[in-house]
Amino acid sequence: MMENQRKNSLERLAQKLLPQRSAGIFLEWRGFHRLVAEGIDGLLEYGDTRMTLGGGEHRIGVFGKDLEMRFLSETCIVIEGEIRKVCYLPEDADRV
Repeated sequence: MMENQRKNSLERLAQKLLPQRSAGIFLEWRGFHRLVAEGIDGLLEYGDTRMTLGGGEHRIGVFGKDLEMRFLSETCIVIEGEIRKVCYLPEDADRV
C-alpha cells in the first residue's frame, strides 16, 4: 500500500518538474532562409514551395520558394530556402 502511494507521489512530482512532450512546436528563424522547428512529430507534406509539419494537435505550414529539408529527426526539422510565410493550418485543411 505504501509503495503505491509513494509511486503515485513520485509520478505527480515528475509531471510537475519535467518538461511535457506535448508542449507544442518551437520555431526558430535564422535569417530569412533557415527555419528550425522542434517538437514536431511528422512531416506531412514536402515540396519546394510548401511544407506541412505536424506537432500534436497543431499543423504548421511553411511557404516559400526553393524550400529544402536539410535535417529531419523524430522531433526536429531544419528547412532552408526563401521562406515567405509560416502559419498554423486548420486540422481539416488540405490546401490553404
